[in-house]
Parts: sequence; structure tokens; C-alpha cells
Amino acid sequence: MRKYMVTAVLVVFAVVTIGTYYVQASQETLPNYKLTMVQGDASLVEGIALYGNYLTKDSVFGIKRANITTNGTDYPDEKLTISSQSLNRRPVNTQLDKWRDQHRQFMRGKKNLAGFYENQDMLAYVNWTVDKQQSNDPSAKKNARLSISVLNKQKDNTQEIRSDINVDHDVSDIYVQNVQLVDQELVAMVFLNHSAKGYVSEPQIIRVNLTTKEITNEPLVLPGAKSEAANGDNQFVRLANQNLDHSDQWILTVSKDNHKKAYQVDVATGQISPLAFQGHEILLNNIMNAYGQKIYFLQKAVSGKENIGFTVISYDLVSKEYETTLKNTNIDLSENITYDFKQDYLYIVGYKNMGNRYFKGNRLYVFNLTSGNLEYKGKAVSTEVTNQAEDEANMDLNFIDLGQY
Repeated sequence: MRKYMVTAVLVVFAVVTIGTYYVQASQETLPNYKLTMVQGDASLVEGIALYGNYLTKDSVFGIKRANITTNGTDYPDEKLTISSQSLNRRPVNTQLDKWRDQHRQFMRGKKNLAGFYENQDMLAYVNWTVDKQQSNDPSAKKNARLSISVLNKQKDNTQEIRSDINVDHDVSDIYVQNVQLVDQELVAMVFLNHSAKGYVSEPQIIRVNLTTKEITNEPLVLPGAKSEAANGDNQFVRLANQNLDHSDQWILTVSKDNHKKAYQVDVATGQISPLAFQGHEILLNNIMNAYGQKIYFLQKAVSGKENIGFTVISYDLVSKEYETTLKNTNIDLSENITYDFKQDYLYIVGYKNMGNRYFKGNRLYVFNLTSGNLEYKGKAVSTEVTNQAEDEANMDLNFIDLGQY
């Protein structure tokens, strides 16, 4: 019996060893890419990652997910130890990661970056969750729990404020979008999603007095926007301000019935000012990003051999002036949808030759939206010198992770 047991153990050991060898061998055949600077300021890409798909010659498992940084490539699907944590682990160190390292106890269970506010004295978090229980009674109300946590950095203690607020029965989700501090009052922009008969996103302002612990919620009555869902209604609201941007104004866009409107909301007073962009109404059809006192509009050119590129137009909320800050004629954003904003920079993954619409993109461009200058250009380059051209053709980048969420 012992003889058979020894044989069985040896067989299992051999299978595991051979299997591990082949797994490792298959890993070693995958090329290693690095984000390499061609020109510009390398600090602009520190801590970011490019996600893509490596197209192998294997007809069964022909696509491998790849995460590329300045340090090299990680293929998450090739991990020997597969777990939800290893599959979902991001290769960038985000602001949430930094806070977890600094304030581990305070950060437990806090995941929504948009719900945070930080200055030199405090780190605050606002969260609002709604009861999932449904009711057919249109007059019924749901319970929603508002939770505020404020960490005093100097004293290393936490203040907790809780409150139950009734909301309409058809509110399915509540999302905190941005948090600011006005005097001793936390002010949060939140979206309530109504979905009983249609889909309507309703913006509200939550105010929390940190001294008295008094909480008020203010529905925003936006001219031309809905606050409840009727049959077939659809209304999507977007906050154009960036996460963690300390601002005294919120910029909202409301899309309804194939029309878009924009509003400026004063954080301190809640005053609403429609943004008509008179004479420039067409700008509302473009992608908006707000940073500081400026709104940036990203206009894509209509795709064509003689008409490619993009334009960035800025609108100053104080001077009310428009300015074309950037005009590019060789990067086709109508084909390449991989771009993102970080403060007043525009990050684009693109390919210079647009002869084939199904191009493989491997170049990263970073533009300064204030000056219009190209401040960084880089490539995802294979470290295998003899196969660089083939490796480049087989890598298709599709996302930029700037660590902002």
C-alpha cells in the first residue's frame, strides 16, 4: 500500500512540476512592453498605466490582457494564483491607495473617490445609501442613510455623523459626485436615480454643519430638467468638475430627449445659472471638462482622409471669453476613443497613421490645455529588440488609467 502511495505522490508531483513549467514557459513567451518617452516631461506619466490586449498566435486563447507601465508589463490573466484580488488589482497607486496607507482605520469600507474632501487639517467622506425595498405605492417613501466621517489629522480622531432621510419610492441608487468645504460646512453634490418608469437622474445638494451636526438636503430645480420619472423618461446628469478639484462652482450637464443643457451651481449659495453659450451653442454637443475657472470642450473632427484631428476650446467662467487653446490635425479621435483629462492636461492614446480604421494604437500623447503644447510623447515599446515591430503590431491599447478613481 505504501508503495502505491509513494507512486501516487510522485505522479502528482510530476504533473504539478510539468504544469508549472508550461505555465511559466507560456508566460515567458509573452513580450514585455514598457511605456518609453520619445520626448517631453516624463513626470507627466509617473504612476499611470496603459491597458490593452496582446494578440497572440494561439487560436484558442488569442487575446491576453496587458497592463503596461514605465516599469514593464503585467498580464493579469497569467497569474498562477488566481483570485478576485489578483485579477482586479490595478497596476497604479491611486489616491485611495495612498490614503489607505496613511489612514488605514479611517479608510475601511470607503471606496468612492468622489465622496472625499481633503485639506491639510481634515479628510472627510460622505456616503448616502438607499433601501433597496420596492413599493408599488407611488406616494410611499424610502429610507436613505446618510453617513459622514471626518478625520482630524492633527488629533487623529474621527467624527461620525449619521442621519436617515426619506426619498421617493422609485429612487434606486444615490451617488455622491463631489464634496467641498464652505466655512465649517461640508457641501456635497449627489445624484438620485429614479427608475420606476424611466431613468431620471436628479441632482441634490447635501449640507452638513460640522459644528452643530445639522444636515439639510436641497433639491436643485434646474430649468428644463426633471425631478421625477414618468413613463419612458430618460435624463442623464453629469458633473463636469474633476474628482477632488477644490472649486466654488459646480458645472452640470443635463442630457434629455437628445438635447443637452449646462448649468453653473454656486457651491456656497446653491444659486443656479444656466450656461447658454450664446453664439456657441454647438459646444454643448462636445465633451466637457471643468477645472478651476475654465470649461474645456473637446471637439472631434468628422472622420475622413482630409478631415481628421480635434480642437479644444476653453470658456472662462469669470471673463466669459472663449479661446481655441489647441488644434490638432493628425490624431483622429473619431477612431481613437482612448483619452482622459487630468487637471488641465489631455491624455490620448493614438496612432499617427490612420490609413486603417482598425489600427493598433501604441502611442501616448499629453497636451497642456492652457498652452496647447504637446508636453509628452511616448510609446509602448517591446523590450524584445528582434521582435519589436511584430510585437508593436500585436498590441492594441484601449484604456488610460491615471489613478483618478
